[in-house]
Amino acid sequence: MKVVVSGLRGIPGVMGGVETHCEELYKRLPSDFDVTVYGRKGYCESAKLSDTLSVKAIYSPRKQSLETPLHTLFTILHCFLFQKVDVFHIHGIGASIFLPLAKLLFPRVVVTHHSQNYEHQKWGRLARSVFRLGEKFALKQADMVLFVSKTLLRDSKERFPDRVGRYHFMANGFSLPTQEEVVEGVEQPYFLAVGRLVPEKGFHDLVDAFSRYTGPEKLLIAGASDFKNSYTESIKSKANEKVVFLGKKSRAELKWLYSNCEAFVMPSYSEGLPISALEAVYCGSPLILSDIVQNKDLSFPDKCYFPLGDVTSLINKLAEGGEVVEKDKLSQFDWEKIAVQYVDLLKRKEN
Repeated sequence: MKVVVSGLRGIPGVMGGVETHCEELYKRLPSDFDVTVYGRKGYCESAKLSDTLSVKAIYSPRKQSLETPLHTLFTILHCFLFQKVDVFHIHGIGASIFLPLAKLLFPRVVVTHHSQNYEHQKWGRLARSVFRLGEKFALKQADMVLFVSKTLLRDSKERFPDRVGRYHFMANGFSLPTQEEVVEGVEQPYFLAVGRLVPEKGFHDLVDAFSRYTGPEKLLIAGASDFKNSYTESIKSKANEKVVFLGKKSRAELKWLYSNCEAFVMPSYSEGLPISALEAVYCGSPLILSDIVQNKDLSFPDKCYFPLGDVTSLINKLAEGGEVVEKDKLSQFDWEKIAVQYVDLLKRKEN
């Protein structure tokens, strides 16, 4: 089965939840699959990663509001001209804006709905309208829609009850390397936050909290921004000397950071299914998470959560040190099982 994948920046080792999802899923597919992931030049390079997985890097404009939809359009056209496609798989509702064209050109179109991006604070009115239209195309026209959020799946079934047979839950998983790599210069004790420096991750609340937090811990933020923006400059300018921006870190370095932090903190306003929270649990980190539905979907103990945007409650949680989650909660987030489920779904529709 020839599967073409679009909607992401690229793999391997590209920062982002969608990128991690694709890298971990597609490298686990069996030998009767042939997968080409279309990535964007500047983030990845064309390469054959295995007998079943290759990356094709093509041009995309490096402009935040344009690169995802235009890259998807270019991918559709390139595939139509040069590829045999059985399944065209779009990741994200922004990339789904060109789903009607893909439906005209390819036998089957599958969408993974990772997040309601129109809720993200960084986007203007036009971009949010594009996301909403892309979501509508996905939910009403795709041959199959996969959801990483159980709440989003339930809400979508309520919106389009005649389409429920095409909607399926497929969780994110987690995977960390066997070895960990020490991050030099890190002083303990510290709290850890991980993610791209964008408004929906809520790092501004965390920086505000640390302007008032009196404990001995520092705050380490591992992540970067794909684009120079006022948000990143704002939070860095407001941060005091206890806040350290580490930039992007490797998976091995993240494993060490998770394993040695006082608690992992995720103050997000929007998520899909937060892979970094799963990784933190695996490494034994106590958790402090905002109470958005995507985080609550993880079904972790109530003590893990604080009210979204409530900086005072966040400070109190920091003082308490977070809540440890039993690792048996992670059994449903196994990439090997998820890959088997994905194969079964695609082949079920082929029969």
